Amino acid sequence: MSKIKMPRSSPSLDMTPMVDLAFLLVTFFMLTAQFRPEEAVAVDTPSSMSQSPIPMTNMLTVVVDTAGKVFWDFTDKGVRIAVLEELGKRVNYTPTDEEKVKFVNAGPIGVPIQNLRELLSLETGSERKAYMASHEGIPVDSTNNQLYEWISVTRNIFWNDAGHNPVVALKADGNTNYSRVAEVIRTFQSPGIQISKFKMITDLESSRM
Repeated sequence: MSKIKMPRSSPSLDMTPMVDLAFLLVTFFMLTAQFRPEEAVAVDTPSSMSQSPIPMTNMLTVVVDTAGKVFWDFTDKGVRIAVLEELGKRVNYTPTDEEKVKFVNAGPIGVPIQNLRELLSLETGSERKAYMASHEGIPVDSTNNQLYEWISVTRNIFWNDAGHNPVVALKADGNTNYSRVAEVIRTFQSPGIQISKFKMITDLESSRM
């Protein structure tokens, strides 16, 4: 008796659901992704052999650009809003919800406290960047050391929330006059703050001659 041969057929797979799923995932990530805000100040950091990791959260950074202008930055959004509200009280300024969003996404801030209202009234990031470029940065001189206020307010708010102080970092341009950097360090060490340990943000050298 001859063997019955079954007809061969190629298996088929409907890829339509897979394609739909792929497009849904792409759409989801496009709508939920947060783009990194444009840097308000460009800093060419000096090189270093240190490989100490820099934390990505809960870090207070003081930035000094090549002209010696001082900027404040903090990674946590909730702390940023609380700092804005507290500093606003000192100049009779109550920020709106829209202005809080602008402040959260602005990156480093480098204006006197009394100029925060005018800074946050600007609509675009490029306008705010140009506005900060036209000002002196955060005052650090002995008669009007507003950097002290920025740091002390930030640490108090963070301490009340987390029970410990945030990591502090200093990011200075390699061409900055050292006297300005020394003023910032003296502010770190002033009574009421007394920051004895902080990180220096530098570029890693691959080798040393």
